[in-house]
Amino acid sequence: MQRAFTVLLMGFALAACGEAAPNEFPAQAQAEFHSQCPADNPVCTCTWDRITRAVTYEEYEAAMATFRAEGTMDTRITHASVKCREQHAG
Repeated sequence: MQRAFTVLLMGFALAACGEAAPNEFPAQAQAEFHSQCPADNPVCTCTWDRITRAVTYEEYEAAMATFRAEGTMDTRITHASVKCREQHAG
């Protein structure tokens, strides 16, 4: 019985390690992103997906404002972009 319980707990733990569900973003935010990074480009599609999973819309807007003002990008957004470039390199 304890073994079954342990296996069940391990299953829940592994499920919790899965990718987060995407946060909701207004369609306009996605349209603006894809005006600079085309939706038919797999790296761009991947990057947008990862961004929406990594940050909320409010965090994204704050990151873009900081980028425009200071030229620095939120590391979560940079990480999303790099991972997609690596994944689709070839």
